[in-house]
Amino acid sequence: MQENQLFQSLILNHLNEPENTVFANQVNSLRAESPVNEKYFQEIKSVWEKAADTAVLSRIDKVQALHHFKSRLKDHVVLKPQKSYQWLSGVAATAALVIAGVWLYSTSYGVKELVRETHAQVDSILLNDGSKVMLAQNTIIKYPDHFKGKTREISLIKGKAFFKISKDPEHPFTISIGQSKVSVLGTSFNIKYTDSLIDVAVSTGTVRFTPNKVSKGAILNAGQSVSYNYALNIMTQPDGSNDNSWLTKELHFVDMPLQDVCKELSEYYGVKINLHDTVHTAKKFNANFKESTLTEILDVLKATYNIQVETSGDTVTIKSL
Repeated sequence: MQENQLFQSLILNHLNEPENTVFANQVNSLRAESPVNEKYFQEIKSVWEKAADTAVLSRIDKVQALHHFKSRLKDHVVLKPQKSYQWLSGVAATAALVIAGVWLYSTSYGVKELVRETHAQVDSILLNDGSKVMLAQNTIIKYPDHFKGKTREISLIKGKAFFKISKDPEHPFTISIGQSKVSVLGTSFNIKYTDSLIDVAVSTGTVRFTPNKVSKGAILNAGQSVSYNYALNIMTQPDGSNDNSWLTKELHFVDMPLQDVCKELSEYYGVKINLHDTVHTAKKFNANFKESTLTEILDVLKATYNIQVETSGDTVTIKSL
C-alpha cells in the first residue's frame, strides 16, 4: 500500500509539473515495470484530465452525484477484483465519483468563473479544451470552468504564465491583460504582466497582440517578442530569448551587452545588481546556462570582463578592477 501511495504521489507531481524531467523519468520507469502500473497511471491521468480544477469539485455533493450517476446506468454489474487488483478498484471508484461529479455539475450549472492564484510556488492549469497554462510565482489568472460560445476567453490578472493552446480554428483563444489582448488559434507563448509592462514572447505558431482599442497591434511569429509599456503607450521589440527562463531553468546570452546581462540576471534571480559606470562594457557576452547558480554565472562574468563582484544580501555590486 505504501508503494502505491508513493507511485500515486509521483504521478500527481508529474501531471502537475509536466515540464519536470525528473518526475517524468521516475513515472515512466515505474509505468514500464508492469501492465498493472501502466493501468494505474492511465486511471489517475483520466481523472486528472476530466477534473483539472478541484475548485469546481469542492462545490459538489459527491454522495448525491454518485447516486445520480449510478441511477442513469441501465446495467450495473459489480465484479469482485482479484487480490492483485484490489488497489486498482479504489482508484476506479474514485474516478467514477469524480467523473460523476463533473458530469452532474456541468449538466446542472452554467459557466463558472474560476481564479487561480500562486504565491511562492509554480502551478499549472489544464483547461477543458486541452490547453495548458503554466503559472509562475505570484501570478493570478481568471478562467471559466468550461468554454461556451464562439470564443475561448481567459484573463491574466498579474504575473507571468506560459501557454500551450490547443488548436481550434472555429473557436479563437483570447487572453485579456488589462486593456490589452493576445489572440491565438493554436500555439505556445509566454506573457509577463507587471505594474507598467506587458511582455509577450512566442515559442511556436503566431499570435496577435492588441495593445488597446485604438493603437495598432502587432503580429508575432515564433521567436519574436514584444514589450508594451501601457503607461506610456510605447511598444518595442526586445530580445525575448530568456522570457521562458523561469520555466525552462535556462539562460541564453547572444552578443548581449553587460548592462542587459545584468538586467536579465536581476529579473531571473530576484536580486538588485548595481553596475558602476566605470566598468568597460563594450565587449558582448555569449554564454548558455542551465540550472546554474548566480554565483556560477558571476564567476564566468569575472573571467570575461575585468571586474570585481561584491555581494551583500540581495544586492550585487560590479566594479572595475
